[in-house]
Amino acid sequence: MKSILLSDNIRGLYRGISSPMMGIGLVNAIVFGVYGNVQRLSDNPNSLASHFWAGAAGGLVQSIVCAPMELAKTRLQLANHIDSSHKFKGPIDCLMYIYRTEGIRGCFKGFTATILRDIPGFSSYFVSYEFLMQCNQTPGVFYTLMAGGFAGVASWLACYPVDVIKTHLQADALGKHAKYNGFVDCAVKSYEREGYMFFFRGLNSTLIRAFPMNAACFFVVSWILDFCKRNGIDMIDNSNQSFNVVNLENWSPSYLDSDIQSDDKLVRKLISDRVVELQLLRESPYETLNGDISDYYHRDHIYETKVNQIESSQFNINGDAKRL
Repeated sequence: MKSILLSDNIRGLYRGISSPMMGIGLVNAIVFGVYGNVQRLSDNPNSLASHFWAGAAGGLVQSIVCAPMELAKTRLQLANHIDSSHKFKGPIDCLMYIYRTEGIRGCFKGFTATILRDIPGFSSYFVSYEFLMQCNQTPGVFYTLMAGGFAGVASWLACYPVDVIKTHLQADALGKHAKYNGFVDCAVKSYEREGYMFFFRGLNSTLIRAFPMNAACFFVVSWILDFCKRNGIDMIDNSNQSFNVVNLENWSPSYLDSDIQSDDKLVRKLISDRVVELQLLRESPYETLNGDISDYYHRDHIYETKVNQIESSQFNINGDAKRL
């Protein structure tokens, strides 16, 4: 840090920040989106095994965006030491230069290493957080921040050696000037040169960064999920919290607060509405299609289709009612 400050002042500490600022929102959206939807498909969404596989899937998918983003960040941060013939103006200029000189393959340099890092990294990330949250039935703000911070530390401890190799691969020269032929070659040569301590270089500063960053990340995510739940937005929430049993997308919070005071009343009302709709449909002698009265064949076909849809919906609601 002292050498950076002496040569580049405060600005040097933030060199390459535009690349993560451009991509970090998309990366986290992919991670939490894939994680939440994989968890939703699980038979037991609140089990630690479910969180493990959902986190691994999120890490795998986000690597597609993360690999070129971190490549640009690394090369911008080391701009004074690599590619001295070309000074990058920003992450887009950096990736365009790599694309012109090495093609699309060059833009994904370190992609395999990114996958090998993020699968164990994000699986341990979510498992450790959910484990800590399940240990406290009423977690407060401080506890949530601590759980997120320790989850970030656990994540980096699980994948840090792979991250060191990935960084060296992405910082390596391009094309025929590259020192390493791939992930394994980089790991072997670096071990022969520096020993096992090579794989833990920079771990202290990474853990110092990881705790506050991930504490803030999980706290904000939890706050937004809680906000969505309070405002009637359909979602799957975190462990040991109740699920919304129906889609509340078109239901206003005021309607829910005034007319329905509990989930069981909500389910009974929906079932009652479906039964009334089913009875009206069966009593109707005609069916209108595109503004005209259809013939008997179409009417009969539409009748059977709508009856099946309503009965199927009623069945799903009854199943949700039993879970309540």
